[in-house]
Amino acid sequence: MAANLTLLFYVASMAFGLLYGGFRKRALFLLCSFSMAAGFAAQTIDLASRWSARLIIPATNLNEICEATSWGLVAIFLFAGFLLKNRVFVFFLTPLVVFFQMAARIIPVVSKEPKPFYFTPWFSIHISLLIIGIGFFLYSFIYSSIFIMQDHSLRHHRQPIALKLPSLEESVRWATRFLIAGYVLYTAGLLSSAVYGIVHGAEDKWHPGLLEAASLAVWLILGFAIYGWATAKLNPRTRSWLRIAGAASTLFIILGILWH
Repeated sequence: MAANLTLLFYVASMAFGLLYGGFRKRALFLLCSFSMAAGFAAQTIDLASRWSARLIIPATNLNEICEATSWGLVAIFLFAGFLLKNRVFVFFLTPLVVFFQMAARIIPVVSKEPKPFYFTPWFSIHISLLIIGIGFFLYSFIYSSIFIMQDHSLRHHRQPIALKLPSLEESVRWATRFLIAGYVLYTAGLLSSAVYGIVHGAEDKWHPGLLEAASLAVWLILGFAIYGWATAKLNPRTRSWLRIAGAASTLFIILGILWH
């Protein structure tokens, strides 16, 4: 029941978000926000009940990771979205939330034997840090994409997009902020994995593989984007493409769950 309500509310938020992009009426934004909050509440109850029943955080297969990613995206919006002055952001965010929620339902569930480290507090902290970090990366992806669209229109002297998008400066500023926030959490998640592997890897049959390699590749790409920002050696357009490439590469991490 909670899962169905979650999807219903998220689809409603997407409808209101898309309408807000076209009409820019405050009532539509409030309806979009309310629907996301209601879906978030239903999803949180659903995830908490499954966690309590299995004693394992519901983020151990591809379906659950997709669902947890949608939860993370909405959590960031509800707790940090008030900082964003340009509300048209929901036009891009809500379809992404629904995409991950639908993917969680469509992808066939593959049941596997629970691994010993699934039951440890470490695993819950590790996977939560990574999921929230990836959520911030996806926010950075959206703002970087907005920058590229705006920059492309200006370079080719084309009519600006009808949507009232953030300025180039605002897009770069928020893309960088979201990237740094996500990078800190994501790095903490990777370090926790490395430390656990050193201390308990052998006894819990934990070993690095394709998933860890993909995670490291994302970390390097986005780290280079931060380096380019900190040193001013890369222009905003190049940094935006790096953020897009790094955030898009997180999909390989999600898919890597299949072979983990």
